[in-house]
Parts: sequence; structure tokens; C-alpha cells
Amino acid sequence: PRLSRAHRYRTRTMAVDNDLLAPLAMFIIAGAYYFLSAQRIINEDFVDASVRQMVGLMYISDVGFNLVTSRVSRSKGKKTAPKKAPTGTPGLVLNLLPLTDLVGLVCAFEAIRLAGSGFHQTVGGASIPISCLLNVLITGKVFSTGQLTGISIVILGLAVKAKSLLDSNDDDGGGGAGFPAVAVAHVLVSCVGYALRGIAMEYLSDNGVDGRTMTMRMGVTGAACWASYTLAFTAPDFGAKVTGPFSAASTRVGAVASFALYATHALSRGLASGTIPKIIAFGGATALSLAQVTRASIIILLSSVAFCGSDERQCLDAYGVASAALVIAGSAYYGTSKSFEEELDDLIDPDVADEMDSVIGEAEEILEELVDLYVEEHGSEPTEDEFLAWTESLKRAGAEAERKVSKKAATPKKATPAKKPKKAASAKAKETKPKAKETTTTRRKSARK
Repeated sequence: PRLSRAHRYRTRTMAVDNDLLAPLAMFIIAGAYYFLSAQRIINEDFVDASVRQMVGLMYISDVGFNLVTSRVSRSKGKKTAPKKAPTGTPGLVLNLLPLTDLVGLVCAFEAIRLAGSGFHQTVGGASIPISCLLNVLITGKVFSTGQLTGISIVILGLAVKAKSLLDSNDDDGGGGAGFPAVAVAHVLVSCVGYALRGIAMEYLSDNGVDGRTMTMRMGVTGAACWASYTLAFTAPDFGAKVTGPFSAASTRVGAVASFALYATHALSRGLASGTIPKIIAFGGATALSLAQVTRASIIILLSSVAFCGSDERQCLDAYGVASAALVIAGSAYYGTSKSFEEELDDLIDPDVADEMDSVIGEAEEILEELVDLYVEEHGSEPTEDEFLAWTESLKRAGAEAERKVSKKAATPKKATPAKKPKKAASAKAKETKPKAKETTTTRRKSARK
């Protein structure tokens, strides 16, 4: 509902918010590991590149992790009211959400295959300006001066590393003249997909769709698409593309080490993806993009240590150090900057602000009571459209009842002729009449009630 959304804008704090720090830390740490482990799996050639095993692994781990966490929640006795599937615009956005995630994921791993994770993570910083631009165009979001300054520092840091990579490619003799353009195109398409995913998830979160529903929709849809791709392109040549390469790689790496690599990769993916809805809910789409950029800097540093010996593109030089420092500094500056709404609050007179807080608080209490009443009547929580339609019907019913009462009060009563005084009744009759009158009055009051 709109009131709670306005209140959330007013009270939102980015990285310094306690509710945001924990999912941010989990997203960065677990996410860095799953990208590094993915690079290791790709380097070991467990299967043919055309299988796109990383896409399938990630979607399967997302679905499995959500099923496990859901089962754990039920075992602890946590029960929530059943929610209807969103309809209208929220339903359409929920159905399109898996497409944005699938485009981002497929293009991201294709870029890693073409250019390596260092190039992908660096150029992937374009998700920051892309996310900001799409937020302005689609949602009309306004960024504060401090936030824009932090974003600018992040872009500067990424530009330093990107220039270093492009210059080193030119120094190699120009043998891959078309290579950077193809890799950059894949990364930029990936950034657009992920930026749209963040905006869609923020919109759905504002409309009452929980994070588990979104994650499961993306996971199940993505896994189904990958399974269809496997049946069409991998199954006909399964032995040459999967069985043979995997047997050779697992023998070379070791069966236990191979299992541990795949298992920890799947676990880290589940942990990282489970934090995305929380980051979106507390920090918005741009906060998610900034977390991805910070994670990218950490991956660049660690990939230099782990893979520099086998891939010169991942080696860290002075440009890489400067890039990582600028990106982290810009992210920290953005995280501690006030939002545009908070800057506006500072311009309001404190007494007026307190009065506004009081009014908003009372309105939210009324809103919560109305939602509880809706759940009692219908047995499930409403979508925004259902809630607004229901409150409109309540207002119409109240206006109709008020109109009837006013009409009845305005109708003149018929004059009744004065009755002749009767003779004095007996003492017994005098005692009975007041009781009869009292009974009639009580009945009339009950009827009015």
C-alpha cells in the first residue's frame, strides 16, 4: 500500500542499516566464492562449454536451497497466511522476472568464457549507471548528491581497470581486435538484464510479493529452460560433451575434491541468491548493483591470486589496485550518504516533521487493522489492487448508509391529533404502563442498532 511505501522511503538507510548489513555481507562473501569456484570449474573443463553447466547448476541450487529453507521454517512452526498469486501488473512483472534473470546469467557466463572473470567483473560495473538510468526512466527515482558522488567514484574506479585490460589487449599485438567488443557486448546485455531484475524485484516487494516466491519463480523457470536446452542440444551427444570430459577431469582433480567443489559452489550460490530479496527490500535495486560492484572488486583481487599463473588477464597490477580502492571507496561513500528523501526531511521544520510522523504512524495503524480485517473475511492477504477495491467498496457502503440515515432524518413526521385525557386508572394499571413503555423503547433501540 502507498502509505507504507512512503514511510519506507522516509526511514530507509542504505549500508549502515542493521537490517541491510547482514544480507550484504552474506551476498558479497558467498557470491565471491561461487564466482571463483565457477571459474575453477570452467578452467578444469569438467564438461564441454556448450553444455552451459554453470547456468543449470545455479538454478538447481536456487530451487534446492529454497525448498530446504522452506522445510526448515515449517519444522520450526512458522506459519504465514496463504497469499494469492498476484494479478494485474504485479502478476505480469512476476512472470517477466525470470526472463530478466535468465538473460543476465547466460550472458554473464558467456562473457566469462570469452574473456575471463576479471574482464567480466570489471566491465560489469556498468550495472551501476545502467541501473540508475533505468530507475530514473521506469520508476522516476531521484538520487541525492551524495549518492551520485559515490556512483561517480565507482565508475571512475571501474574505468581505470577497464582501460588497463583494453590496453593490455592492444599490447598483445592486436590479435584479438574484435575480442573486447564481443565480450563487452555480452557484459552490457548482462548488466541490463540484472538491472531490470533488480527494478522488478523492488516493485514486487513493494506490492507484497515475498522474496521466496520471486526466487522460486526464477529458479524453476530457469531450470526448466536449461533442461529444455539440454534435451535439444546436449542429449544427442551426451557422451562426448558430458560423460567423457567429466570422467577425465574428476580423475585429474580427484573424486572427493570434485564433489566438494561442486557442493560448496551450489551452497554458496544458494546463500548468495537468498539474500537478494532482502537487499532489494531494504536498500533498493541500486544498493544491489553497488553490492555486486564491491563483490566484483574482491573477486578481481582473489582471482589474481588464484588464477594469475594460468591466465594473464587475471593478474593484478597497479591499475587493478587503484580500481579496487576507488570502487570500495565509492561504495562506502554511497552507503553512508543520505537518500534524496532523507535530504528533503532535513529541510522540513522539526515540529512539522514530528506532526507528519505522528499522522503517518496513525495511518499505518489503521492500515494494519484494515488488512487484518480483510484477512479475517477472505482468509488470505490481499494484493494492492484487491485491497484498494475492497476499501472503495467499504467507502461506498458507508456513504450509502449515511445517505439513508440523512434522508430518514429529513422526512417530516405526521402530526397526530391530541387524545382526550382518560380517567384515572387503577394503581395496578399505572404500574404496568411504564414497564410496557420501557419494553417498547428497548425494542426500538435494538432495532436501530
